[in-house]
Amino acid sequence: MLETSILGTFNGSDQAYIYIWLSKKHKIVYVGMTNSYTGTIGRAGAHFNRKGTLRKRFVETRGYEVNDVDDILLLSFPLPKTREFTSVEKSYREAVEYLVQKELILLRGKLNPTFDVISWVRLSPRTGNSRIKKLAASIVNSFETNYSRF
Repeated sequence: MLETSILGTFNGSDQAYIYIWLSKKHKIVYVGMTNSYTGTIGRAGAHFNRKGTLRKRFVETRGYEVNDVDDILLLSFPLPKTREFTSVEKSYREAVEYLVQKELILLRGKLNPTFDVISWVRLSPRTGNSRIKKLAASIVNSFETNYSRF
């Protein structure tokens, strides 16, 4: 039996997320963002299909299929329910995503086990925005604080 707690991660109605895929056993972290109507659970379907970006990056960096991973977790971080984050325009979401990935790369050596960040994200012109910086720092702080229990 597999038990999955999805809480509100399927709800993307007027909600955007930064999400992190984590496997401590395989030492990987993948950062993404979505404002999909189906939330991070819906986005997971795209990541795990045959041409999904998480699947591809896993094979490229590890040399084997993500199907062999038995400890992968999806961590979802809701973004504010404001137009900057929930609209089709994605530069605000991309800025948070970029800063989270950048900070996780810096943080990885401090955590045990360490990990490789296997996602690829775009630089956004909004990364200097103080609100964006605070959001990203909050997400990274939550990740770091809870890392030992994952």
